[in-house]
Amino acid sequence: MGSLVERIESLHGESVLRKSALRIRRGAEIFEKILSGAGYRTVVEIGTFRGCSAAVLSRYCDKVVTVDLKHGQLEQHNTPFDRISFWRSLGIDNIELRLIEDDTEKAELLGSLDFDFAFVDGAHDETVKDDFELVKKCGHVLFHDYDDRGQPCLNHVYDFVNSLPKEQVEIFDIFALWTGK
Repeated sequence: MGSLVERIESLHGESVLRKSALRIRRGAEIFEKILSGAGYRTVVEIGTFRGCSAAVLSRYCDKVVTVDLKHGQLEQHNTPFDRISFWRSLGIDNIELRLIEDDTEKAELLGSLDFDFAFVDGAHDETVKDDFELVKKCGHVLFHDYDDRGQPCLNHVYDFVNSLPKEQVEIFDIFALWTGK
């Protein structure tokens, strides 16, 4: 999948991958290892930012539904970035961007969808457990930012994943894959 990351960089510059799960500690390789050949049809992503991860996810499934807040991190940084145009520039047309107002709307949306894999990279606070509850029905949930940050107030993803049954979790550096039902 390195070729897609290289294509993103050549078309949009390295800065587009800043804060992307793809660039942090071999993220693109981990995506490939977990998703390649797994046969997932519909993937849900919580937390879109610029959409680089969604672009890579789209290569391993029929459809990606990526969910982010209408006033999310991208908008809060006041950084104009057209995700749809970004995906089109890469020849990707199987991503559906769903911008929501709040967690209530997110719960309604995710409750109405059928999907068989989820990537959780939204809020990195205590609400990570709420996102998990919304997507665990698919049986395969990949978390980003599973790392001990040295301060309890910053370890929400790490602590939550560690609260799950150990036999259902596989760690890939700062990614954690939960498999269960």
